[in-house]
Amino acid sequence: MTEHRPDAHFRTSLLEENDGPGTNPTDNQTMGEIIAARFSRRGFLQGSLAATAIAATVSPLALILADDARAAGGSVFSFDEVEAGVDDKHHVAAGYDADVLLRWGDPLFADSPDFDPTKQSAAAQERQFGYNND
Repeated sequence: MTEHRPDAHFRTSLLEENDGPGTNPTDNQTMGEIIAARFSRRGFLQGSLAATAIAATVSPLALILADDARAAGGSVFSFDEVEAGVDDKHHVAAGYDADVLLRWGDPLFADSPDFDPTKQSAAAQERQFGYNND
């Protein structure tokens, strides 16, 4: 059950602003550059050969297991997928219930500071519920 909080807009906009591709503000190589430098053409060919050998072995087993799953009646979950998005509501599949127990910034102690997602500090975070704990 969702109640309206004045900071909900700030939470949503803060998430949207920071939910993009990662950045590398240093002169260090990106992870992609490190991986590209590590794998040579020879390494790629060796890896491809190993992957092909594994796939040839695993594929028949995967087909057998897939047939068993279909025979068993498929998935036990039967809900419609919830549309992806970022807003101030807690979305739940139709026919299901969910309650929010704690949210990012909720106070953990009587003397916890008011939550402000744009002005976090280590001291404030020690007294508030953490981020991305779902």
